[in-house]
Amino acid sequence: MLRPRNIDHQAEIRSRVHLHEHFALTSSSAILDPSRHDRFVQDARKLIDSISPHQCAGWQRFVKCAEKCTDMFLPSREVDFAAFIQSVTFCIIITGFYGVDPGTLSPVDVAFMTSALNHHSDGILRQTPHYPGELYAMRERICRWVGGERASQALETILPAYESMWRLAAVTLAYANGNQHMHNAFLDFSENPTQRQFRSFKVKNTRPSVEAIINEVLRLHPPVQRIARKSRHPLWKRIFYPAQEIADVGAVHRSCVYGTRLETFDAMRFHPQHERPVEMQLLAFGHGGLSCVAEEWAPMATALIVAKIMDRVDDVGFVLIGKAFDARMYRNTRTGWDGWVVRKKKGKDS
Repeated sequence: MLRPRNIDHQAEIRSRVHLHEHFALTSSSAILDPSRHDRFVQDARKLIDSISPHQCAGWQRFVKCAEKCTDMFLPSREVDFAAFIQSVTFCIIITGFYGVDPGTLSPVDVAFMTSALNHHSDGILRQTPHYPGELYAMRERICRWVGGERASQALETILPAYESMWRLAAVTLAYANGNQHMHNAFLDFSENPTQRQFRSFKVKNTRPSVEAIINEVLRLHPPVQRIARKSRHPLWKRIFYPAQEIADVGAVHRSCVYGTRLETFDAMRFHPQHERPVEMQLLAFGHGGLSCVAEEWAPMATALIVAKIMDRVDDVGFVLIGKAFDARMYRNTRTGWDGWVVRKKKGKDS
């Protein structure tokens, strides 16, 4: 599973591109063409590299997008927490990747897009068909924002980024809610969003870095709980083996290679001098040649979203209200947000 054979084979490519088929963005024959698939990966990497922390101007533009998009969706009174996170995340992705002016995005259109993306994510999981009318409406909005030439690529890029990042941001905020040490770490990162600050442990190495907090969320709540690969066996052996091999990422992340008290949130396990330091890299974004192209960028980018939201939802002007978050209760982080809201405090104008 970690070192899949024949990764240029059509069966291996298919394991990565179910999103394309579900959205009917590209024909199956084109999807399964290795050169076409490689071009898609290369284009995605170029897009990510343009706003990575290694590109100062691009990263600073992304930071500004995060600030503007967060402000756009702060409520006049109260808003459902999941809807708020989804709207902010979608807004940041499309404005950051494609240079769209946040001011041109209607909150109603953004709400439609997040609802449609959620619906299609559920459809992929349940292997149900998409609805052409809804897909047409999604494409129409994307064309309006990024132009017709880039619309298909934009949908192909936005869905996986959105699906992983909004849930990672939501869960991180839930864990940090009411935890002053985590809150302070993200506020420091909001003020100084650099890789050094991202990786810096706090209070003389006794409190976790933002990176460690994100890693612990990814350990307990990986965006993909299981990875499937089509089995490759000679014809005569296939009756003895399943058609797919499946790796349970969630189970691996709760194994002893990640230390002790595995059902407990403890970001300090990622400190190199911890008494039982982590012995294995996380598999939250896959591994090796078939890993997610955004595996290095997404954790820090999502941390920035969390940091900018914390900077505004600061218990002064706005407050996050929700029940205590238990790592054992939330395996499916798409749901479970009933009762969670972002509320504007009375008497506050901003």
